[in-house]
Amino acid sequence: MSARERLAQAQAELVQALGVGAPVPSGFDPARVLAAAQSLIHKRRRGVERAWPPLAAALGTDFAVRFEHWARTHPMAVEPDALADGRRFAASLQQEGRLPAEVSGVLLDFDARWRLTSEGERAPRRGVWLVVRRDDTTRRLQVALRLPGGRVWRWVPKVRAP
Repeated sequence: MSARERLAQAQAELVQALGVGAPVPSGFDPARVLAAAQSLIHKRRRGVERAWPPLAAALGTDFAVRFEHWARTHPMAVEPDALADGRRFAASLQQEGRLPAEVSGVLLDFDARWRLTSEGERAPRRGVWLVVRRDDTTRRLQVALRLPGGRVWRWVPKVRAP
C-alpha cells in the first residue's frame, strides 16, 4: 500500500470516528478525537435548534439529549444542512411515536417546499405541490399546497359534528 493510500485510509477512519463514533484510528489521540466529535455534534445540534425552533421548543430540555443520541447513529449528509438534519431527526421521532403535535404543521410546510434526496440532502420542489397527510396525534387530515413562487397554503378541515 502506498503512502497516499495509507493516508487516505487514515483520513477515512478519522472521518468515521468523528462522524459516527467509529473506533479512533491508530496514530491519533483518542481524547482529542472524542472531544472534536462531541464538539461537532454540539455544533450540529445548535444548527438544528436555530433552523427548527418549534421542534426545539416542543421537546424542551429533552431536545439536546434526544438529538445527540440520534446524531451519533445518523451521520451528516455530504453538505451539512441544519434544515435537512432537523427534518430527518423529526422523521425518526415520528417513527418512534415521540413527535410533539405542535410540530406537525411545520413539517407539513417543509414537505411542501422541500424534499429530501436519497443522500439526505434538501432539494427544492418546483411548481405546484400538494401534500396531504393525517396527523399522528389528532388523526385529522392536513393539507398543504405549495404555490408557484414558494408560498405555502395550509388547511386543516374541521370535523363536522354528527
